[in-house]
This record gives sequence, structure tokens and C-alpha cells, in this order.
Amino acid sequence: MLKTILNFTKIEHTAFSLPLLFTGAWYGAGYRLPDTMTMGLIIMAAVGARVFGMAFNRVFDRDLDALNPRTKDRELPSGKMSLGQALAVAVCGLGVYLGACVLLGGWCLVLAPVPLVALLGYSLLKRFTWLCHLGIGFSLAQAPVGAYIAASDSLKLSPEVIIFALFVFTWLSGADVIYALLDIESDRRHRVYSIPARFGAARAQQIAAGLHCIALILLLVLLKQTGAGILAWGGFGLTIVFFGLMYLPQIPLPVRFFPIATLAGVFGALAPLLV
Repeated sequence: MLKTILNFTKIEHTAFSLPLLFTGAWYGAGYRLPDTMTMGLIIMAAVGARVFGMAFNRVFDRDLDALNPRTKDRELPSGKMSLGQALAVAVCGLGVYLGACVLLGGWCLVLAPVPLVALLGYSLLKRFTWLCHLGIGFSLAQAPVGAYIAASDSLKLSPEVIIFALFVFTWLSGADVIYALLDIESDRRHRVYSIPARFGAARAQQIAAGLHCIALILLLVLLKQTGAGILAWGGFGLTIVFFGLMYLPQIPLPVRFFPIATLAGVFGALAPLLV
């Protein structure tokens, strides 16, 4: 059951969001990391929120997943996990997230419901609009902003963290468009909205590339604004390489999304820490 739960929530993927948290906290604490306790609670909140969001995403999509050959073997449609067990996992994630927010206190506690609304909402967008990819981008873009607020205990966001959050938004929104190419035929058949289903594979990749060009420009502006050193520019170079790999047709689509798209975001998030 533990193996099933871990696979259900893809908990190991949380590690790839850590650089986003570190960068947000870095800016919030004044170009340094906050104390160990604060950083630990930020990570705890992120893990709890991700488990909550992933569990409800699987719950909401269980009927659609059953219709899709690629996803029909996931835990809920295959019967490996019951709906009650999935909801229990979501509640546990919620408890971990809220517990971290309580311990962080201040604005983190006041604003705790905001990410939850985004996490619940983005899973439903594919039923209404082909702009659904922006929902997951917006959800993850809140991670560095939340880490910034936790580290600074202030709602006055710096230009740096705003630019970085926009980088995260455009990076993941574009990556999700690439991911949706896997389901283009199933989405059209079952009237699931997505950019690939609406515009076709070629046009969808052009839209994703446009988003990723914006992401790279934002990261470039951020590094120039913060006086990046040689290591940061090296990280930026690696980011460009992995963004480019996402569009090589010789690479299988699942690999282009994970790990390539993920590593593009990781290197992009690490670059500001190397100034």
C-alpha cells in the first residue's frame, strides 16, 4: 500500500520543486537562506500541498483516466486504490500543509487557503477551457512566492521574486502543453480541452515554444538585474540546452516532459542562487 500511495502522489517529483522554494526563500531572506526551521517548514508546506493537489487531481480525473489507454492503469481507474483511500491521502496532505502554515504563522497562515483553491481548480479547467495549462503554471508559480512570504513575513514582493514566479509560470505552462501532446487523440475523443486538442500538435509546440522563449527572457532579465556571476550564467546556458531538448522530435514525448522539461526548470531555478 505504501508503494501504491507513493506512486499515486508521485512524491519523488517533489524534489524537483525544491530549487523553486530555495530561490523564493533566498530573495525573501535578503539573498540568503532563512534559518533551518523556517526552511524546513516551507518544504513541509510544499510537500503537503503537492500531495493534496495531486491526490485531488487523480480523484477528479478518475473517470477520464479510465477512458485513456495511457492512464487507465493508474491507481483509481485500475482499482489498486479505492476512492476513500485516495481522499484519505488528500486529507493527510492537507493536514501536513496546514500544520506547516500554522507553525510558520503570520501571513502564511492568513493566506493558507489561496494555494488550495488554485490546486483544486486547475484539475477542473480541462473540462472548460484549452487554457487549462496556465492553471498548473499558476499553481506552481505560487511556490516561490509562498517561500518568499514565509522567509520575509511580508506581502511586499520584490521585483526579483515576481520575475522569478513569472518564469516558473511560463516554464511549466509550456511544459504542460508538451505533456498534453501524449493525449491529443484521447482528449479529442472525449472532449477534454487542451491546446494540442484544439490547435493540433505542430501549432501546440509553437505555442509552448513561445511560452518558453518568454521564460528564458524573464530569467535573462532576472540574472542581469541581480548581477549574475559566471556560475549563474553557466546555469542559464544549461537551462537553454534543456529547453531546446524539449523540441527535438527524435526524443520520445514522455522523456521530453520528464525528465527534460523538469530539468529545464530546475537549472533555471538554481541559476539565481549562483549569483
